[in-house]
Amino acid sequence: MKPGKTNKEDRLNFVEYWADFVKNNPEKVWSRQQNILINSQIKNARGSKLSKEDYLSIKQK
Repeated sequence: MKPGKTNKEDRLNFVEYWADFVKNNPEKVWSRQQNILINSQIKNARGSKLSKEDYLSIKQK
């Protein structure tokens, strides 16, 4: 994956990388990785001490 000059470029490069990965690998391979990512995000969100309102106020800044 090539680095971008900005955060937006980095994110777009990752989207292109992931789309290529999904196209060129069996579903069993990429879905397992996606499952790990989603489960870790859920676990992190459940362990967060921020309220929904606090999170949204931080995100808007």
